[in-house]
Amino acid sequence: MTNAEFNLLAAFLAAPQRVLTREQLLNLSRLHNDEVYDRAIDVQVGRLRKKIEPPGTQDHLIRTERGAGYVFTAVVEIVR
Repeated sequence: MTNAEFNLLAAFLAAPQRVLTREQLLNLSRLHNDEVYDRAIDVQVGRLRKKIEPPGTQDHLIRTERGAGYVFTAVVEIVR
């Protein structure tokens, strides 16, 4: 998993079951502030999906909300 994918996953885990816009995901997952197109996040989400979702599954861990962004659908429990 690349640093960008790890940071993206961390952003999803910090806000489970909430819609995160592309802009929010870019801000939360970038290591530096280079000029990046918001569609670049779509590529990163696609790569992350391939790594964390079982092949052929119908239930996606990362769901696309058209016109809004992405949602990490799994329940996340913080253990202290």
